[in-house]
Amino acid sequence: MVSDPAAVEQLLRSQVAHRASRDQLSRSNPDFDAISPQAGQLDAAAVAELAARDPDAAARVLAAAARAFDPALRSAARALAARLPVGRPRSGTADRPGTSRLVTRREPTGSDVDLDASLAARGAEPHWRAEHLHTRGWRSTGRAVVLLVDASGSVAGDQLATAILTASALAQAMRPGDELGVVAFWSSAVVLRPLSAAPRVDLVVDRLSDLRGGGTTDLELALRTAAVQLARSRAADRQVLLLSDGLPTESPDPVDAARALARVPARLQVMALSAEEEASASCAALAAAGGGGVALLDRPSRAPAAVRELLG
Repeated sequence: MVSDPAAVEQLLRSQVAHRASRDQLSRSNPDFDAISPQAGQLDAAAVAELAARDPDAAARVLAAAARAFDPALRSAARALAARLPVGRPRSGTADRPGTSRLVTRREPTGSDVDLDASLAARGAEPHWRAEHLHTRGWRSTGRAVVLLVDASGSVAGDQLATAILTASALAQAMRPGDELGVVAFWSSAVVLRPLSAAPRVDLVVDRLSDLRGGGTTDLELALRTAAVQLARSRAADRQVLLLSDGLPTESPDPVDAARALARVPARLQVMALSAEEEASASCAALAAAGGGGVALLDRPSRAPAAVRELLG
């Protein structure tokens, strides 16, 4: 796992994705000339018109332009990608006014001992043990989500567009008390953005756009990295959102790591990038072990709806 900010920056510099010239972008994307009529320019109105007509095409062309040689175009595309409209935010009410509630925990981190719960845990045992101690403390009623982005193979095209839209959807759905973290993984796991109430989706888009990816898929490492991030949170609702085909190529059995998320406690939701039988079975097994569900992402524009389907 790579989480130190300096180490993350160094790794991203060594993994930087290939840049594309205007000619390459024009030849590979039929909508590019319409949204970027001149060097260094991005026509936001043209992007909005394209998004209304074909949201997948808009996501793809922005993801492609986010890797342009032209720094002005690259910056404009990334800024616009981070603000793409993704639909209605999560609705509902908190457990109580404010952002915290009083809970009993089997750990010595609360402010007061919960005597009733501690006595019940001790039962008839003659001596006190550490695990008998229960305390009362405040826990956030918000939601903490770690987005795991499968960066094995090549992070480009629909996969990059989907990752950007998913991060944007999660950030735009945040409410007071919510936290978001983003981890990219292949044979390594890199914390692109530590779990935080200020997710900086612009920074996440920058880092996703710069990431070349490649190599094998260590799903078990990815899930363990998410667990470490979520264990630091005080949110009452902790979730891992896995964006992957669910197929490990170099990994211990990830189902065990998915099952272990219950100890955080957290649940695993899977956004499946493939409908092939083996991938579907693997995604379903991971979600079942992690106590969550599966949503198929057959195109980038499905990402916001899939986030709402899985997280509510």
